[in-house]
Amino acid sequence: MGVDFSDMLDDGDDDVLHPRDIFFTLDRSPNFSFPRDIQTEVMNRWFDDRDKRDSVIKLNVGSGKTIVGLLLLQSSLNEGKGPALYVAPDKQLAQQVMNEAAALGIEVTDDPRDPSYAAGDRICVVNVYKLFNGKSVFGVGVSQINIGTVVIDDAHACVSTITDQFRITLESSHKAYQQIFSAISEDLKGYNEARYLEIESADPRAYLEVPFWIWSSHRSEILRAFNEHRFDDELQFSYPLLKEILPQCRCVIAGQYLEIEPHFPATDLIQSFRRAKRRIYMTATLSDDSVIVTHFGAEPTSLGQPLVPASSQSMGERMILMPQELNSDLTTADVRTMLVELAQKVNVVVIVPSADAAKAWATAADQVLIGDKVPDGVEKLRKGHVGLTVLVNRYDGIDLPGSACRVLAISDLPEVSSYADLVDSEVLSGSTVNLKRQIERIEQGMGRGVRSNDDYCAVLLLGARLTARIRSTEGQEMLTPATKAQLELSRKIAKKLKSPSVDEIKDVVLQCLDRDQDWIKVSKKILVNLKADDKLRLDPAKLAIRSAFDSARANQYADALTILDKAIDAATDAQIKAWLLARKAAFQHEVDAEGAQKTLIAAHSLEPGVVKPMHGAAYKKLTPATGKQAATLISNHAGRFVDVTSMKLFADALCSDLQFTPDTSDKFEAAINDLAWFIGIKGQRPEKDYKEGPDNLWALPNGKFLIIECKNGVTANSGIAKKDAGQLGQSLAWFDTRYPASNSLPIIIHPDRSLGQGASEIDGMRVIDPKGLEKLRRNLRDFAKQLTNPDVASSASEVAKRLAQFELNTDAFVNAFSSTVK
Repeated sequence: MGVDFSDMLDDGDDDVLHPRDIFFTLDRSPNFSFPRDIQTEVMNRWFDDRDKRDSVIKLNVGSGKTIVGLLLLQSSLNEGKGPALYVAPDKQLAQQVMNEAAALGIEVTDDPRDPSYAAGDRICVVNVYKLFNGKSVFGVGVSQINIGTVVIDDAHACVSTITDQFRITLESSHKAYQQIFSAISEDLKGYNEARYLEIESADPRAYLEVPFWIWSSHRSEILRAFNEHRFDDELQFSYPLLKEILPQCRCVIAGQYLEIEPHFPATDLIQSFRRAKRRIYMTATLSDDSVIVTHFGAEPTSLGQPLVPASSQSMGERMILMPQELNSDLTTADVRTMLVELAQKVNVVVIVPSADAAKAWATAADQVLIGDKVPDGVEKLRKGHVGLTVLVNRYDGIDLPGSACRVLAISDLPEVSSYADLVDSEVLSGSTVNLKRQIERIEQGMGRGVRSNDDYCAVLLLGARLTARIRSTEGQEMLTPATKAQLELSRKIAKKLKSPSVDEIKDVVLQCLDRDQDWIKVSKKILVNLKADDKLRLDPAKLAIRSAFDSARANQYADALTILDKAIDAATDAQIKAWLLARKAAFQHEVDAEGAQKTLIAAHSLEPGVVKPMHGAAYKKLTPATGKQAATLISNHAGRFVDVTSMKLFADALCSDLQFTPDTSDKFEAAINDLAWFIGIKGQRPEKDYKEGPDNLWALPNGKFLIIECKNGVTANSGIAKKDAGQLGQSLAWFDTRYPASNSLPIIIHPDRSLGQGASEIDGMRVIDPKGLEKLRRNLRDFAKQLTNPDVASSASEVAKRLAQFELNTDAFVNAFSSTVK
């Protein structure tokens, strides 16, 4: 008869508390022999300061974050700080945590209602949806299931899900949409009749942020509409989270659907999360850690430095190449051909920003993964050779280890995921806030293909705008040390190759894939001496808005305004200052409606992209640049481009955006405005900035004005529609009112030169059709190539010659690229 050892476990000895010591008490798989040094280092630091309520742990991919998280939770359980909850970004990753816990010998459950979780006998593992939703089992507004210690794994990856959960999205066919639109329609019509009519006609391109005073005045009707439909599928998981904070929400209404969301997710509504004794955020090193405060409610003053190992964190090997930096004449199509060839040998994954962007890759792809198709498609990659896979707008929350992904390409800049983000990105387009968002998404995407310290992957960054953002001085400063070092190695490669062809770039990629020993040594050497990044990067503007939002929720509007005033005074960037002023106006309206309008006027004077004040904003007349076009061009370029490659990439990006493509009107109009600047002409976007006037207005150095309407998204082939010709006529009338006795020329950019049924020709109008636009793009590319010669670019006389040669000067432009109506 054997000995019963079970009663010896309760002989009064203290429970093992240190996470590393706990590791050695576990009945674990032979794969887990010892904790890694970096794991031990982080666990030691956490244990010494474990009673801190919010802790941030930064470990690179492949450093064993999951093991650390599980051990910290088990330590907390042993200390009586349970129940213990592990939160993963999605179901698949939650299952991976369950599997790893089983191999480690830690008991877990996936059911928060499991009595063993409440008793502290098991760690509960859930995905982030389970914790944060309007019907959360943990309780909304009340605590139904307690949390003692919680680990949020891959916190940045959880953010998009949390934001989605705190957003109401309704299609225009939904009755609540129709009730809300009906309630605000008269006010909306008075505010911006043109945009209102587009939304009313269900134009898929039309959207408008509902001004805060209209949103406030119809609060009761809006609340009644939601309450009536609160059990609908579209509302049952989101409305309970927003119903108490609707006054602090933003609404953007569009022709196809509307979106309502708060300034930041009010995750504290999940009371058990807010009351947890310990909250541990595990994340990779990224450019902006603000989400720990803005989305999870951590107190910024008590966060301190993140916990990182002092020793160098080994990470996987990445060959990061920017083909259009290596050779600015290469196109994405050139690189696509190369990737198709590589995909015959290894799995190639391309991340694109949208479904529209995926269309260009569709014929080359073996699978295109979007939405619900992602998990099954990723599993195929893990199991064997697939070829070329396109991932649509998935930059985080996906593991592609080993042969699942040997070549990873990120094509074009990440796009925003909501209308509110789109509105903000337009306001913040040139600011550090917007750049941080883009850099963070790119770095998250780059991390998908290397998931352990012995993994390797070639990473290609594609697209002129993406390349330019990464190459910019501000972009370089925001990159993590490892990415910066690996990109620097890419530049050393560039110096050796000297404008390589796509085949030469392919040969370099194959050196990584074929495990060239010299490459392996070089790539590992640059990472050896990297210092651990122990900085906590918090954006003061975002933190101010979050703090003001919380004060407004508590009806402490005076406090909210004081917080924002301090942030506004500290802001040096005009766009960020305008963004903060616009947010202040929304809170101010509740206590001082007249003052809120004055604040909004101040915001609009700094950045016309913000919500237009109730009584309109004073229009700022456009005046031609003083001096000659060539001199203006040289001055413009000197203040923006760090080198000729940056200039060439900018021109390439313009050419990419100047195409007849549906649903790209904003991008196209922005490119027309940027084109004016690039060639030394003053430009403006009156319709966007002032909600009236033409899409684009150019003031030529000779005193003439070009009134430009952009219809690049028109798909009908029945000529210029009556409505579009009429719009050009209205813009001309608008111009005559504001610029009396000025010389103007109306231009419409349209795929058809002929007038449609019922359309009247506007006196003097000209058309830039596909032939003219293609010529403009071709001439612009050739002109930019000429400017790569420093002797040309620095000489006003030489630049003037090239402007004339490529018909981009004042005298030639109109006749060169536009035609009369047929």
